[in-house]
Amino acid sequence: METRKKIGDHPFTVEARVAIQLGRESISSSLVAISELVKNAYDADAEIVEISFEGLDTKTPKLTITDDGDGMDKTLLLTKWMRIGTTHKSELGLSNKKRVYTGAKGLGRLGIDRLCNNLKLYTKTEACKSIYEVDVNWDKYNQVKSAELDSIRHDVFEIDRCTMPSINFPMNDKGKGSKYVLTGLKDSWGEEFLEELRKELSLLVSPFSKNLDFKVKFNTNGRFPSLDGFVSSEHFLEAAEWRLESSISASNEVLVSIYDGNGELSEPAIPVSWESWMPGGEKVPRCGPLSFTLYFMRNIASREINTDKFKPKDIRGFLKSNQGVRIYRDHFRVKPYGDPSGEGDWLGLAMRRVINPESITMDNWRIGYNQVVGAVFIGRNQNPNLVDQTNREGLTETPAYFELRKFALKCVELFEKHIQTKAKEEKEKRPLVVGLSEHVDKSFNTYKDVIEAIKRIKSESNQVQVKQQLEEIEATLSEESERTARVKEKVDQLEAEKDTLANLASLGILSVSFGHETLAAISNAITNGSLLRTRVNDGFFMLPVDVVEFANKRFDQIEKSLNYIKIFGNFSLGNVRRDKRTRRTFNLATVASNVINSFEDVLANRKTTAELVLSSPLPPLIKAFEIDWESIFANLITNSCWALQDTPASERKIRITVAVDDGNCIVFFEDSGCGIEAGVESHIFKATFSTKRNQRGDTVGTGMGLSIVRTFVEEHSGGTIELANKGALGGARFLIKVPLAKSGVQE
Repeated sequence: METRKKIGDHPFTVEARVAIQLGRESISSSLVAISELVKNAYDADAEIVEISFEGLDTKTPKLTITDDGDGMDKTLLLTKWMRIGTTHKSELGLSNKKRVYTGAKGLGRLGIDRLCNNLKLYTKTEACKSIYEVDVNWDKYNQVKSAELDSIRHDVFEIDRCTMPSINFPMNDKGKGSKYVLTGLKDSWGEEFLEELRKELSLLVSPFSKNLDFKVKFNTNGRFPSLDGFVSSEHFLEAAEWRLESSISASNEVLVSIYDGNGELSEPAIPVSWESWMPGGEKVPRCGPLSFTLYFMRNIASREINTDKFKPKDIRGFLKSNQGVRIYRDHFRVKPYGDPSGEGDWLGLAMRRVINPESITMDNWRIGYNQVVGAVFIGRNQNPNLVDQTNREGLTETPAYFELRKFALKCVELFEKHIQTKAKEEKEKRPLVVGLSEHVDKSFNTYKDVIEAIKRIKSESNQVQVKQQLEEIEATLSEESERTARVKEKVDQLEAEKDTLANLASLGILSVSFGHETLAAISNAITNGSLLRTRVNDGFFMLPVDVVEFANKRFDQIEKSLNYIKIFGNFSLGNVRRDKRTRRTFNLATVASNVINSFEDVLANRKTTAELVLSSPLPPLIKAFEIDWESIFANLITNSCWALQDTPASERKIRITVAVDDGNCIVFFEDSGCGIEAGVESHIFKATFSTKRNQRGDTVGTGMGLSIVRTFVEEHSGGTIELANKGALGGARFLIKVPLAKSGVQE
């Protein structure tokens, strides 16, 4: 029998090299290492931190980082600063100045190893009569021999005085603070690298917080004078053309305001509940309360600015250093979001702009990454679900993060539409530019007038030579007139083709929306056919009863699947028949019924019921293109299927009500889905605008459906369409009015 005897309890021990490696991996670069020391100064309630480089043109340069924070006494120095991974910041939560601690893992000081070989730390509290010094030689951690972390010792000194003028410490009359003196620098700090550091520091503290009592001073001791001075850039924001201010309040309300370049309110904020603003999701935002500020700043050449206040070169430099949308936690930047290089484009603004490179007055215009300076403000306490990654390089992609992303993207889209609307209004004030079709018509009519004038002059003239010349001119003009007529015919043809392409685009939307079901049906047919083939090939030619039953079941499955494909194919092909592309009088209720029947299996698979209600005894006859109205109902049903996906299956309903009233055919289309997001009502009919998003918040719809619907209703059928108040079903509800056919007879 085995014996088991306790021989003691023992802790894990840590190799010194492992600890230093942990620090190196948690701090990704020298720039981040300095940023961490600046954050430590902020956590110590410093008001000023100075980063100074000395001897940059020598072989022994020196870096000092000095702050006027609370400093450390002997106990705090030995038990907190010299203890790796201490938790006192996370336990306290707030500093004496009520600042939320930016560092809570206790690893930042290990990053100094990235910067230098030797460190001297001087520190003092206001109450201390002495200054304490720690000398750290980082090479001790790189020894080959195995050594435990606590076996490596560092000299600690107590200096019996309150000031050290030789090193300018403390830095002011507060009599407290800390000073890091780094020698044996591992990086070559040239002008370009120093510029990168200054940019990093300018991004570290929010440029939007003008009243933050924390400043960073940069000093190269005259080596690069253009880099010296306090790091600041917020005044350039005054050069923006437009500004968006949005927020999610603690009471779960969304506010969005838009201001013009003069600071005047252009779009006032109307409080909207989160549930209405982002339907189909959680009733309470998981990301928590936050604010989002976005400035739109186009290229200087495209607009007027106050050159006395802003130099174009400086504005371009500001945009280059600050472009993008950053995230700030308690006023400090969370990397890499909004990095000016474009690497932190977490909203995908650059890709949206590349896909839609149109001008600002076109419907699918998108803001570029290099045209905005923005920031999302969160806090450690009010946004506990937005968690940092362990390497401090971004937030963990939790549902709360994706909810934040959806919120920001919707704000950007509303901002875009507002700017675009104002740009269109400005464009309309300019002299009207005649379109191509009008130009052709005008040219054609001018040719006709000139030819008639020539004929009149020729008939009145008695000079043979003049008549001959006029005949030559007339022949040339007649030829040009015929050519112009052919151009006009081509323009009209292109207009007709454009309308056909719009219908084809509508069919494309259907294919995307129901493509998965179609592919599944095809796969089902192939699988069942293969099973039947296998049984037959196994020798069941005599077809016993059990085989007949088996075959019949498989035949039923194949027939059902093929019918599914057939219905969808017939609808798609029938939609573009030539007779449907001819304007004629038809019964609108019949078209609606046919579309519903075509979608019967699709709706059944989605556990959705659709009904047609006729509330008038008169036939709803209109004169239009039948293909247009099939596309209208198909698009609306497609949108409803998306809006109903989170609705309980037993409550998924679509209702089309058709009536005749006062010379118009009235159509109400409604569903029991999530409804239209609050705040986007005025944009839903604009081309490329879509509220369909995936989990990450990216727009997944084409944004063409309702735009096509409006074109077909208003431009092709002479009617109107608008978003109506919610009806009995509780989802989106549209009101369509179209004039009845004058003949009153169906063709």
